[in-house]
Amino acid sequence: MRRLATLVRVAASVAALVAASAAPAPAAEPESIGVRIDEPRAFGHTVGDVVTRRIELDVPRRLKLDERSLPQPGRVGQSFELREVGHSRRPGLRSVRHVLLLRYQVFRAVESPRVLDLPAFVLRFPGEPRTEELRIDYAPVGVTPLAPSPAALREGLGSLRPDVPPPAIETGGEQLRLAAYALVAAGLLVYLGYTIWGWAWWQRRHRPFSAALRRLRGLQRQGADDEALREAWRTLHAAIDATAGRVLDARAVEQFVAMSPRHAPLADELRWFFGRSQQVFFAGGPGGSDDAARLLALCRHGRAIERGLA
Repeated sequence: MRRLATLVRVAASVAALVAASAAPAPAAEPESIGVRIDEPRAFGHTVGDVVTRRIELDVPRRLKLDERSLPQPGRVGQSFELREVGHSRRPGLRSVRHVLLLRYQVFRAVESPRVLDLPAFVLRFPGEPRTEELRIDYAPVGVTPLAPSPAALREGLGSLRPDVPPPAIETGGEQLRLAAYALVAAGLLVYLGYTIWGWAWWQRRHRPFSAALRRLRGLQRQGADDEALREAWRTLHAAIDATAGRVLDARAVEQFVAMSPRHAPLADELRWFFGRSQQVFFAGGPGGSDDAARLLALCRHGRAIERGLA
């Protein structure tokens, strides 16, 4: 019986040991907060550059990050401005990983190379058995001036140097081409001016009735004697013949008006003109001042028809 009881106790102890080894051990809480910081490079920055601090925190589950302790965007001293605060978290088995991205912009323009410090800050972690704090220390940032320091005031070493004179360019060919283009353009303008205005003006001046009216006015200024009146009749005969393209008389007036309808308003005056011309040259004299006025009226009427005004 003793042996049986001993065997039972041994079996129970072995079973307890096996059960104890098979049961999972409770997860151990990390003792402290794990920190990993990726700092920006410590050199080669100028005013206006943006630098980034990346901070990884492994926080035990017994603690919780107080987000009110995170840095707030805004101006930080005279050297930096915190432009953006990024915060993400990823829960794990034993801890929670927090990733902070802090982007600072350099606001200080220096005259010589200087080392500026990104600001330090303290994070708070409420929890058990007490609230803990973690200080993120300063980070150095080397800032250089945008422009180099003035050089010594010696020839060739100043901030400004005299301009190099530009090389001369041969422009003879271009000038010759421009002159040729100008001559061609001037010739075209003269041709267009003559075609549009000059030729039309010359034609108006040399149309039969227009030329005849200038002569009649000249004869009128010289005095209406017999010879002047005969010359006026001859001048108007020449204008009428030039307009018709052949020699006209009283018998051809109807045919002329039929061939040139725009001269139809002159039919009565032409009949009077040819009838009176027969009397002037073949039946006793050139007539009086009334004939001179009527000749001028006939000539003006013919000129108006030539110009399209009647």
